Amino acid sequence: MNELLDYFKNTVTISPEIENKLNEIIKEKNLVKGEQILTDNSIKKEHVFVASGCLRSFFKTEDGKEHTIQFAIKNWWISDYITLYTDNKSVVTIESLTHSKVLIIDNSKVEKFYQKFPQFETIQRKNFEKRISALQKRILSLLALSATEKYNQFIKEYTEFEKIIPNYQIASYLGITPQSLSRIRKERIKN
Repeated sequence: MNELLDYFKNTVTISPEIENKLNEIIKEKNLVKGEQILTDNSIKKEHVFVASGCLRSFFKTEDGKEHTIQFAIKNWWISDYITLYTDNKSVVTIESLTHSKVLIIDNSKVEKFYQKFPQFETIQRKNFEKRISALQKRILSLLALSATEKYNQFIKEYTEFEKIIPNYQIASYLGITPQSLSRIRKERIKN
């Protein structure tokens, strides 16, 4: 719980009243590696804050191929935004890639919290703006960059991910095959 308070304290003063309200609405959960906190075809309207560890969201095609959408590490948010903000069932699964600690807030409680403390709605709007920008950048890189350029951009922006995420999941995130990723890494070592 302190992790989320520290996160918010970087941008706003936390009064005892706010701290108490946050304590009331947040569920803390410790996850083991491989544990899923959301599965596709469900309706869980929850905001998930990563206090420690690493999570990923992914979806599977009908033939069973996995496509990684997002990784999330300490101080990042992760959710299925389709189910969070619409009446549709989830299309992604969220799993823990390491032992992780997450803080979960039900969306209906978030809305009530925003009504009582509107400064937090502004903070989260700014966070969503950053996420939308990052998502657009990701889409553009998937469409326009070569496999090598995608990987170079990934390791430049997310150095810490490469140390904890399996290669096949990095390849899935980049939209390339694990074999292509292996070839790109070998080329980088030569140069």
